[in-house]
Amino acid sequence: MKHFLLFCSVGLLATPALAESFTYGPESCEFQITFPEKPYIEKKCRAAQGSEKSKSPPECAEIVSYTKAVGASASTEFRVTCQSITADERNKYNSAILEETLKKMLQDKGLEAFNTKSGDKGNYKTAATLSLTTRDGKPLIYSSQLWVGQKSMFTIEAEMLGEKNDEIEKIFADILKKTYPKDSPPPSPNPAKKSNDEQKTNNEKKK
Repeated sequence: MKHFLLFCSVGLLATPALAESFTYGPESCEFQITFPEKPYIEKKCRAAQGSEKSKSPPECAEIVSYTKAVGASASTEFRVTCQSITADERNKYNSAILEETLKKMLQDKGLEAFNTKSGDKGNYKTAATLSLTTRDGKPLIYSSQLWVGQKSMFTIEAEMLGEKNDEIEKIFADILKKTYPKDSPPPSPNPAKKSNDEQKTNNEKKK
């Protein structure tokens, strides 16, 4: 009996813990994004630009990276930053500049835009672009977004590489769905509607 309990305890210790979802949204940032598990967060700094800022502290920003791969056939990758901006900087970010910024991001990666759009959502300015291409002979979907608030700018780069894979597609879509301004979360699903939909599906299966 003692040996059995010891075996069970070792088995419990060896069982890997399930990953917990992780929401990134620093206090200084008006936006948030939720990943299936904790991403890699790196802080990078550079010297302040301009003669007046030469003696100022370095400008720092966090870069969030998340990668999920299923074998060697399919993967998804996200890169996120959120930087503080001034009122003057916010005013400069009109639709034309936001779209041009996204196009420049694409050009830096050697990609061409399939579709680019911008607009206002409440108190926020937004822009998004999509590129459909290939990389190393594999299908590539690249999406980037800019969100501009009153005091911060949120940048998202997301890509899905490889052959069709349900797990990767779900992760890619779920992360994008769980990206929004902190004060404007998406509406929660209607439990009653969900229950009715499930009942309808079950009834159809019985036919």
